[in-house]
Order: sequence, then structure tokens, then C-alpha cells
Amino acid sequence: MRVERTERAIEACYDAVLAPAEWPRALQLLAESLGAESCTFFSDDEEVPPKMPISTEHAEFHELWLRNECDAPDPHVRRAPAFRRAGYTTLIEDQISTKEERRTLPYYQEIARPGARDWYASTPFMVDENRWSMPLYRGARRGRFFPEETRCFAKVGPHLGRIVRLAKRFATFQQASELSSLERASCAAILLDEEGRAKDLNVSAQKLIGEEFYLVRGRPATDDPSSNDRLRRLLPGGLRGRRDGAPPAAPVVISRGERPWLLAEVMPLSAFGSDLFTAGCAVLLLTDLRSLVRPDALRLRAAFGLTAAEARLAARLASGDGINAAAIALGISRETARTQLKAVFAKTNTHRQAELATLVTRLRPNP
Repeated sequence: MRVERTERAIEACYDAVLAPAEWPRALQLLAESLGAESCTFFSDDEEVPPKMPISTEHAEFHELWLRNECDAPDPHVRRAPAFRRAGYTTLIEDQISTKEERRTLPYYQEIARPGARDWYASTPFMVDENRWSMPLYRGARRGRFFPEETRCFAKVGPHLGRIVRLAKRFATFQQASELSSLERASCAAILLDEEGRAKDLNVSAQKLIGEEFYLVRGRPATDDPSSNDRLRRLLPGGLRGRRDGAPPAAPVVISRGERPWLLAEVMPLSAFGSDLFTAGCAVLLLTDLRSLVRPDALRLRAAFGLTAAEARLAARLASGDGINAAAIALGISRETARTQLKAVFAKTNTHRQAELATLVTRLRPNP
């Protein structure tokens, strides 16, 4: 009966390759068929690891692990790779830790026990040239994993290697398709990894790369210090935190000297498709402000970080009003208008009303 359940679970994992939303359910079926309560994947690859799917019953423990692992290091992450390199085909908790360590180490006190995942086992498999494994977990109620159980774990390893290899290739193909789709929509797009480095660019993005907008060690950069500051805020030391549901940052404007300025915004890769099994994390979208259709007020304010009052003043000045006429039309004093204008200049990296008017006009559609 257990063998049949495992075979059905493996079939579900093959199905999940083409339907990534099914991964949590498929992995949960596999975990339960092997006598575990939840499972996930792990890679020893020294490259930026891909985002791993987790089984449905592993999500709560995974969140607990993410919050606490920095202060309560997971011994499995640090010790299991050495066992696998030494030729161990499967592992169980008793090989990783001692009874005393399970009583005293912070991981067991702050993560394993509170998360009801006291006991660990894993089975290794190869994906191309990299070592992978499937960690399995269960709580104190179910008790430890025993060596005789590992024979069942080892049998699924070859299947998992083929499944993950297919999933990675499908993810790569899907990414290429997404970049091509954005290209057909005349949208310049750069695929970024978790460190904010470019992994791929579509043709429109390649055409933007030049003397005033370029890549430094894979990261987008410009000659303009203010624009670089805005890019750093957009991509703050990487995008790791953005993979787990954090909202995307507000768009920023990138100056390119006399060439048309760019509106840059980051979208999670999951907004276009699945980001599982890939080093891709997000897509940087770049829009020539001259070709941008008129944005709503919220987008205009987000693009330059203006307050509502500052945005209204900038729009008046761009329409041809002088500072006095704009103040009267908006019902504010000339001094207030001048104070707001200073803030607008600082946020848009402009210095004169004509320069500001030109910039704001670029956000309007061509007549």
C-alpha cells in the first residue's frame, strides 16, 4: 500500500513540473507516503540557490525557520552536505545530532520543537553536476526516523533527480518566454537574481545598455549619482526579502543626461509565472518616459516620490503656469509654493522650472 501511495505521489510531482501551483500538494502526498509529516528540497549548489517548493504542511514550519535560523543555526544545513559528500545515501536525525545537542542547541529549542518538526531525515539525488536532497520531517508525536525506513527514501532519489532536472529546464524555458512576451509588448525587461544581478535581458533592454545606463558586476547603474541612489533603494542589497510576499518598491526615475529618462520598476517573477527552480527572482521593467501613456496621480507621485501637493504644483508648472499663477490656482501662498518647488527640484533632480516642465511633460502621451 505504501509503495502504491509513493508511486502516485511521484506521478503528482511529474505533473507539477508543468503546473507549478501543484507542487505543495504533490510534495505533501510524497511526504506522507514516506511516513513524514512534511518535506521540501535542498541544494548544495554554491550558486544562488533556486526558490524551493515546500509541501502544504511545511509552510508554517518554514516561516518559523526563516525567522529564527540566523540566531538558531540549523545543524542539518551545515552538517548534512559533508555526510553526502562522504557517500552516505540517506540520513536520519541520529546521524546529524546527539541527544545532548537536541536538548541544548538553539535550533531544537527555538525552531524544531515549537514547529513540531523534531525529527529529520533526507535522501540525496543528483541534478546535473549538483547535489540535491529531499529533507523529510516529523514531530515528537510520530517519533524519530529509523534506519530501516531509509530504504524507501533511497528508491525515490532517482525519480526526484529526473523531476527536478525537468522542472529547472521548464522554468528556464518559461523565463525566456516571459522575456519574449515583454519584448513583443515593447517593454524593456531585465531578469534579476536575488542579489539584484542581471541574469538575462530581452532585446529592448539590450538596446538601452550604453554609456549612460549599464551593468556593473551585473547590477544596473548610471553615471548620475542621484539615479544610482534611487536604484539602490529600488534594489536594496538584493531581492531576497521580496521573494516571500513583500510588496514591490515604488518606481523610480533614472536620468540619462540628454537621452530620454527611464522609469524603472521591479516586479516579482511570480507576477509573470512561477519562480520555482530558477535563480531568477524579479524582473526590472524599464520604460522610456517619452513613450509612457499618461499615468494616474498615484503613479506620478510614486515615480518621483512627490507629495500630493507637490505633484499638483509640478503639473501646473509643466502646463506653463509661472510660480505666482500656480500658487493662485492652487490656493496657496507664494512662499508655500516656493517651499514645495524646492522639494520638487530635490526629488526630481532638476534645478529650473523649464527643466522640471520638460521632465513632467515626458510623462504625458504624445499628442
